[in-house]
Order: sequence, then structure tokens, then C-alpha cells
Amino acid sequence: MELDYSNVGLKYFNLYMSKQQIQPPFQNKYKLRLVSQSDSKSCLICYKPTNVVLITENNADFFFICNSHLLDESFAKPIESKEYNDLKNEVDNLEKQLTEVNKKIEETKPYLWGINYWSKDKKKNDKDDKEKENKENKESKEDKSKANSHESYKSKATEIEKNLSTKKEELQNHKFKHYNLNSTTYKNRLMLNQKKKYNKERSEKIQTDGFFPSAPTHNIN
Repeated sequence: MELDYSNVGLKYFNLYMSKQQIQPPFQNKYKLRLVSQSDSKSCLICYKPTNVVLITENNADFFFICNSHLLDESFAKPIESKEYNDLKNEVDNLEKQLTEVNKKIEETKPYLWGINYWSKDKKKNDKDDKEKENKENKESKEDKSKANSHESYKSKATEIEKNLSTKKEELQNHKFKHYNLNSTTYKNRLMLNQKKKYNKERSEKIQTDGFFPSAPTHNIN
């Protein structure tokens, strides 16, 4: 937001700014607060009524802002809390788990040609061949075990997908509590703060005795 210093005097304002301490009066860290609807004020950007307030931790600066503007990273960026990062890590881990389980599902997929449907016919035609019969029995057991594993992995994948969907929704709806302003916006807030201080000090000086030259008291010939 462009500031108008015409009523202050840019020259004197810059002089005042140069005398201030290097440490800013407030850090670029704003916490979000909500006030009652009856206390709503105009938004800093669009001037619509809003009950959302951003305020510095030392309460030196605050302004009203619409929720929609907080989604614009060219204005402000949310500060990711530990809670938010933990939630992101949960989502990442669940996605990795799902990828691994899907691989297992594919590996244990019971293809038709991998199941010995013809084993009974073979045993009838070649009952004397014990070696083949034992081999077929072993393969049949392996196929059954593989099929059971396949269903087990599918069940596990369903469970992970359900949990993942819940966590993603929580992540998407997460309410951020702290924000960093865009560097230009933050500088403007600092300048506005210093302008207010300058005007206040200037007003107080004007009220003091001796600020304006007194009228002459001697006789004018």
C-alpha cells in the first residue's frame, strides 16, 4: 500500500527515521486473532468488513484483513507450526507405505496361469509319478498362500488409503496461527508505524511553550 507523506514532509520524516534505532519496533511475525462480528473493521486491502486481525507479538502493530487475502503468498505466508509439519510427515509416510503395499499387491497377484487348475487331471493320468504329484501339491499350497497374501495386502491398502484421505483433509483444512508479511508490505507497516510516532512527537512539541516564536513585546515606533 502506497503511503502519503505530504502532510509530514518527506525530508523531515527521513531525518527522523535515520535517528531511530536499527532494531525495528516489531518483528515480521503476526499472529491471527478473531474479534466479534460487531467489532469488525475494514480490510486493509479491499476495505470490506472483516473480523480477522493480524497483530504482532508485542502488539505494536495490527490491522484487519480478509481470510481470502491470507491465501495470497504475495501478501503473506503462513508460518508452518510443528503440528502442521508433523501432519505433513504423516501424509508422506502413508503415501510411501501405500506405494510399497501396491507393489506387494502386484507381486502377489494370482494370475490364472499361475494357479494349478489342472493339477487334479494330471494326478489322475499320472498317479505313479509321486515326484510330480508332490511338486504339484507344493505349488498348489504356494498358490493358495500367494492368494491369501494378495487379499491381505489389498485389505491393508484400503486401510492406508482411508487413513491417508483423512490426514490429507486435515492438512488442507489446517488453520495457521502465525504469518510473515511480504517484505514490501512489512516495510510499509514499519514506515506507517514510524510516521505515527513522528506525528505524535511533532504534535506534542507543537503544544510545548516556546515552540513558536513569541510575539514582540517592545513598542514599535
